[in-house]
Amino acid sequence: MSGMRQIFKKEMDRIFKDKKMVFSVFFLPVLMMVVLLSIINGLASNMEKDIESHKSEIYVMNEPASFRDVLEVSKMKCQLKTVASEKEMKGAKKEILEGEADLIVEFPEGFEEDIAKYQEGDPVPQVKTYENPSEEYSQQASRNMTAALETYRQMLLSQRVEDMSSLTIFQVNSDNDEMYIQDERKAGGKAIGTMLPYFITILLFAGAMGIGTDMVAGEKERGTMASLLVSPIKRKDIALGKVLALMLISGVSSLIYVAAMVIGAPLMMSKMGGLGDLDIQLSVQQILMLGTLLVAIAFLYSTMIALISVFARSVKEANTYVMPAYMLVLVTGLLTMFTSGETSQKMFFIPIYNTALVLQGILGQEVTMMQFGVTLIETLAIGAVLMGVIVKAFDSEKVMSA
Repeated sequence: MSGMRQIFKKEMDRIFKDKKMVFSVFFLPVLMMVVLLSIINGLASNMEKDIESHKSEIYVMNEPASFRDVLEVSKMKCQLKTVASEKEMKGAKKEILEGEADLIVEFPEGFEEDIAKYQEGDPVPQVKTYENPSEEYSQQASRNMTAALETYRQMLLSQRVEDMSSLTIFQVNSDNDEMYIQDERKAGGKAIGTMLPYFITILLFAGAMGIGTDMVAGEKERGTMASLLVSPIKRKDIALGKVLALMLISGVSSLIYVAAMVIGAPLMMSKMGGLGDLDIQLSVQQILMLGTLLVAIAFLYSTMIALISVFARSVKEANTYVMPAYMLVLVTGLLTMFTSGETSQKMFFIPIYNTALVLQGILGQEVTMMQFGVTLIETLAIGAVLMGVIVKAFDSEKVMSA
């Protein structure tokens, strides 16, 4: 045990006495995450403002005189151009295709006369619009024009029917202020839970990868591992000390990442997604479950990275070997962002994936104690098995001298 403590202290001193290392492990990922979310938020806001302020270029064919008045009342930002022939219509469609124009509105000939002389059984006039769904400006122009055309339709209808309410069979939620029934805490936790597992698993693994590969493969590359192995310290204690140090560093960094996400993500998401104020409140039980699971995940990732590093001769080689595992963790985090409905109980027996599911479930207040227990026990068990393999590898001269 004293040997393990010495190795543990050696690794901790190496990390915490290096200010650059402390910054890169604990603060740089959080800073990068905040900067990334801020950039995304800023870009999304700028794009939204640009689309809203854009003056749409709209071609109109057979425009009724009364329609222009509706557009002025709607205050729609647009520049209307008249299409007088089929040849001009083809040119306008080409501009829509190339993104040079935003929308075409085609009224049938004699539209106002047909409306005024309409009798029951007559064909209903059809207004056609043409847009480019791959262009944001065109989509926005189409949405605004749809609203304006509905206003125009209601105006013309009111000229035909004296009592508009007689046409209203029923209304939906016109005066229902209590239409949304949800647990605000659960809703907020579920919203942030869609992205938290992804960020945490990636940042935690990436942080452990940067340090873990250097702890073993780095020492082999520098030649210091050979002198360490011939010291009076048992090889088992060397392996345990290194893994426990890596686990502690990874665990602490993950807690910092979670705190940053819980504090910063709701503000970002509310601005980006229009979700309103997300009220993230964690109970004591949720905090304990979250902390315990993060420790278990840190243990599993540490043993995975340390085991891979044992069989590498250099940090570069170790990083190459670790990359497939990193991609697995990345894909696993992504999968939890696109799950819907009730998750099958079998999914909680899939290593790594179950940890992301439980992280999401804890925040959304949907995880059961059985799901949490299975995931925790399995994660720790796999980590313990990998730890045993690492100890065996340290006892092998063939592996450690490679």
